[in-house]
Order: sequence, then C-alpha cells, then structure tokens
Amino acid sequence: RKIWIAVEGRKRTSSSSRWGLADWDLSSMDHSMPPASSLGGYEADERLAARHATTLAEESWRSLCTANASTFVAAERRTVQIQRSLKDLLSKIEAETKPSTRRVSKALDPKYQPGDDEDEAEEGEEIKPATELLADLAEKHRLRRRTLMQHSSLLELLELPSLMDACVRSSLYEDALSIAGFANTLERRHLMERSEEKQSAEDEERGKRGDVVAGVVSEIRRREADLRRMLINRLRGDVTMPQCLEVVTALRRLNGVELERRNNSTNKSGDDLEGVHAAMEMRLQVDFLEARDAWLESGIAKIGSAAAAVAATSSSADKGGASAQSEQILDGIERYRTRCFEIVTQFLAIFRGSLAPSASDDSQDHSFSLLSMWTARRVQSFLTSLSSNMSLYVHDTATLRDSLDSASFFASSMGRVGADFQPLLAPIFEPRLTEMIVGHWAEGLSGMVEILKACRDAGIAGPLVGAETSTTAPPNGGSTDGPEMTQSSRTPAPPRKLLAYPPLARFLNSYLEGLNELRRCLLPGAFPAIRAAQAELVADAKLALQSNERAVLTPGLRGESAKLREVASRMKTEMEELATYMNSCLEVSLGSVDYALAEAKKAREIEEAKAEARRERLAKEAAADEAARLEKERQEKEKAAEAAAAAEAERQRQEEETRSVEEKRLAADFATDAQSTPVESAPMTGESTVDFGQVGDNDFDDWNEDGDDGLYDD
Repeated sequence: RKIWIAVEGRKRTSSSSRWGLADWDLSSMDHSMPPASSLGGYEADERLAARHATTLAEESWRSLCTANASTFVAAERRTVQIQRSLKDLLSKIEAETKPSTRRVSKALDPKYQPGDDEDEAEEGEEIKPATELLADLAEKHRLRRRTLMQHSSLLELLELPSLMDACVRSSLYEDALSIAGFANTLERRHLMERSEEKQSAEDEERGKRGDVVAGVVSEIRRREADLRRMLINRLRGDVTMPQCLEVVTALRRLNGVELERRNNSTNKSGDDLEGVHAAMEMRLQVDFLEARDAWLESGIAKIGSAAAAVAATSSSADKGGASAQSEQILDGIERYRTRCFEIVTQFLAIFRGSLAPSASDDSQDHSFSLLSMWTARRVQSFLTSLSSNMSLYVHDTATLRDSLDSASFFASSMGRVGADFQPLLAPIFEPRLTEMIVGHWAEGLSGMVEILKACRDAGIAGPLVGAETSTTAPPNGGSTDGPEMTQSSRTPAPPRKLLAYPPLARFLNSYLEGLNELRRCLLPGAFPAIRAAQAELVADAKLALQSNERAVLTPGLRGESAKLREVASRMKTEMEELATYMNSCLEVSLGSVDYALAEAKKAREIEEAKAEARRERLAKEAAADEAARLEKERQEKEKAAEAAAAAEAERQRQEEETRSVEEKRLAADFATDAQSTPVESAPMTGESTVDFGQVGDNDFDDWNEDGDDGLYDD
C-alpha cells in the first residue's frame, strides 16, 4: 500500500514529459563503475559506489511500479472488497451467535430463573437448563468424534463417483461394475429403509445426512450411463470375438445392476422383473447390431466409388483403369462379405445360447427375427450398391465375371447362417451382360448406317464395294459361301462374299465382337433377352438397308447413282443370307451347337414337308378335278339315257295308242260283219272262217267291255 501511495503521489507531482525525460536519462546513463586504473591510482570510494547502487535500485523500483501500476490498483481494490466481505461475515456471525451465546450464558448462570428475561418471550425459544444443554453438546461432540474417526471411510465414499469415472476411462469394467453394485447396496441400506417409514423429527435430521448418500448414488448412476455409452462405442470398432464377449458380458452385468435396483423397489412399484429382463436383453441385442452396423458402414468404402476409382486408376496407371476399378469393386465385395459374416457369427455365438432352457419360444423367435431383419436389410443394401456400381463402372465381361464370382461366394458364405441370396444376383448381372452385348451391336449398326448415309450424300460407291473374292473351293473341300457348319471346329464359317461389301463386313465384325464377350461370362438367364435383341438388330439392319435403297432410288441422286442403286440392291439381298449366319453364330455362342444343327435340319425338314404338302395338294386338286369331270360325264350320260328312255316310252305309248285304236276299229268292223252275216256251224276240226291270229289280247278285253257275254272267255 505504501508503494502504491508513493507511486500515485509521484504521478500527481510529475508530468509525463518529465517522466519521459527521466526514463531517457536513466536509460542513457552508463551505470557501470569505472575501472580502478581510471581513478589515477586513487582508491574507490565505497560510499560513492553504495550511493550509486542505491540510486540505480530506486530508479529500477520506480520503473517497475510504473509498469505494474494497473496490477497494484487491482490488488488494492480486491483488498478493499475482501475487507468489506470480512466485516459483513463478522457482523453476520455475531448476529447469529449472539442469541446462542446469551442463551448459553443464561443457562450456565445458576442464579438465572426462567421468565426473568423479557427477551426470552420475543425470541420464542425455551432456554434449557445447563445439564440438558451440556448433554446435547456432549452428544453432538460424540457424533462429530465418531465422524472424525470414520473420516477415511467417508472420503472413500465421497470419492466413489470420481473413482468409477477413472475406472471407466481406464477400461476397468470389473471395478466400475463393482462400484455400481455397491451403490445399490448403499441405496438399499440408507435410502430405501428410510423411505418406507414415516419420518419423524429425528428421521428428518437423518434425511439431511442421507442426502449425501443420495448424491453419491446419483453421481454413480450417471457414471453407469457413461460406462454403457463407452461399452457400446467400443463395439463400433474392430473387435474380435473374445473382446465382443467381454463387452457384452459387461453390458449384461450392467443390466443386472439395473435389475437389482428395480428389485429393491419392487414392493412399491410392482414391476414385472421377467418382462424387464426380456426387454433389457432385446435392447442389448438392438444396441449390439446398431453398433456393429456402424462399424460395417464406417469400414466399408463405397464399392467402386468415383473417388476411389480415380485414386486407384492414378495409383496403378500401368495396370489400366479397368483393372483398377475391378480390383476396387472386388475388394469392396470381399470386405463387405467378411464383415457381414463376422457380425452374424458373433451375434449367433453370443445371443443364441444366451436364453435359458426355461425361456419361452417367443424370446428366441424375437432374437432370430431381429437377426433376420438386420441380415435382410444389409443384403438389400449390398444388392442396391452392387447394382448401381455394375451399371456405372463395369464395362467388360471379365470384370462382370469376377464380380459375379465374388458376389456368389458372398451369398454362399451367408448361406451357412441361413441367408443365401444367390437367386437375387441374376436380376443384377444378366441385364448388365445383355446391355454390354447389345452395346457392341448398336455401335456396329450405327457405323453401317453412317457409312451408307455418307456415301449416299457424297455420291460415291467406292467405300461400299470391296475386292471380289475367289469362288474356288478351300483346301479342306468345304464351301466358300454360305453359313456352313463344320463339325471339326463346330463353328460357322463366315460368308466370304461379304468381303465385297465392307459395311456389312464391319457390321458383322461388331456383331461377332459382342458375341465374343459371352466367352468370358455366359449366363443362361440372359439367353431370351439376347435372342430378342438379336432379332431386333436384324430387323433394324434390314430396315436400314431398305431405307438406303429407297433413298438411292430417289430421282436426282448425284454422283455414281447407278452403282449406288446396284450396291444397295445387292446389300439388301445379302442381308437375308447374313441373318441366317448371325442366328447360327448366336446359337454357337450360347453353347447350343447341336441346337443350331438341329434347327438347320428342322428347317430343311420343314421346307421338304412344305414341298411334299404342296405336291400332295396339287395331286389332290388334280384328282378332285378328274373326279368332278367323271361325275359330270356320268351325270350327262344318265341324263341322256333318261331322255332316251323317256322318248322310247313315249314312242311305245304312242304305238300302243295307235294299236288300240286300230284294234277297236277292227273289232267294230268285225262286230258289224258278224251281225250282217250268219255264222255257219262247222266241225271242230275244220278251220274257222274267222282268222283269230290277227286278233290280239286286247281285242278280247275290248269285247268283254262291249258286252259280249264271255263268248271268248276260254
């Protein structure tokens, strides 16, 4: 304080310029003592040296005070505040202890009688006799002495939360769980028993002391939550099976501590401990799968991600980008497989045998259904990621085949735990294989269309026509033209005449290049889609050639129009034969050579059957015509015979009518003659005068009809 007053006084009496000048003088002075030789042989004056040192110390002290003036001021202010606080504290203590002191003095005064003091009624507290007061003081002293004797135990009790926190941070799970179990014991002994009975005045006093125990127990409960979070967080890392067992065992013991705490309060709350235990076990399984799932996600890079692919490509430029991407994808699939299988194996090893034999089947069903749901979700996530990466980063069948092998091995590995998903791989790889093959075919078709359009626009036919090939037979005696199938190589021989048409030859090369991709990866499920794509390709190629022919036939085509028209017509004709060859090549690429031969044989048989049917139909038509002609002639003959018979019958009828008339006339004449001339009897042996031989049978009838009385009945 004196130093501060001196500094403040000096600052008030001195100006800033003078202080600066003094500082400059002090700093510019040479405070070193001159050597003894410079005094001219005189001895140094010790008093002068001491005075000089005193001056230097004073100047240094003043500079120090000036530099730290703010510190001195702050210290003075704090001193004043502390003095005021001490005065307030003393007055408060005096005010609080004065009545007690007065009561003690009155109680110790043997001459004091209750009621003598007027302040006693105002204070409202009864002044006890000295004996009772001394007894209370002795009891309090005894309690405090006992507390002092248990000082080390109390310190250990109060240090339990910090000790448990240190155990948690040091991964000493056994010690931390022991402290948590001891907290349950403290709660049962000091808190549960007191809460069951009605509190009296003494119980309230004990309750105040029990607040310390409650605080310690509450702190330990918070450390239990920290321990649970730390254990679950440890499962988020790369841990082995023994480490997993250790962590899960610690979590189960922690659940046991919680269950014990609930058991202590069962009489009051009536909780179902078995249901609580089942819920805790289910929650433990959920936490385990969530933590291990986080480890799976954190450790697996995106399969074939763009950044990883670029990094892999740049780091392995010698190997090529395709191989780098392939390695990246295969590495991701393998990592996914190992981690998924490890998680499932750990779960089954830890929780499958965790249920007691008396446990219900519902608990086991819940456990396995939980694992099944997690496995299904992870498999679906893997398939989704794999599908996206197949479409983005797989452009050749070699990589596709390697990815399929890895994914199939992954699926078969998961099949050992009941999660085989091999049937789900076909919808991912088969469409991608078809897309790659159709891509080669589309490039060939577009190239042919572009060449045709360019030559048509330029009016030149040279790029469309190549050198004519020789038609001589090859050394093996086979044919040079047509898609003939050789049994030695079991592959179709290409039609050599296509060399005369480079656009068609290049189109066929692209087609065969797409089929060559099937040698590395052949998936039977993609056969229908590939066949449909091949049929569509042939139809598009024919349509393109037809469009080209119509375009070159347009009037006003410049350049080599005649040759362009001729080439367009020939290419259209050759495409028909090329389609058959392409179909044979496709069947051979799909591994069905015998099928291709059978199809060719079947086609020949069909053609022969059609020709035979045609011949039979013509023969049947000729036979039918002949039969119709004969039937017509027969009918005409029958009609002629009927007409002749009718004419003959008419003639006979007319003759009969004529004869009947003649006979009637003769009969009439005979009758007339008989009436006019008598008949002479004649002997029986003589000849009759009437010639009966000229009379017919009808004449007798006519006579009978004329009324002759049966003259000639005999």
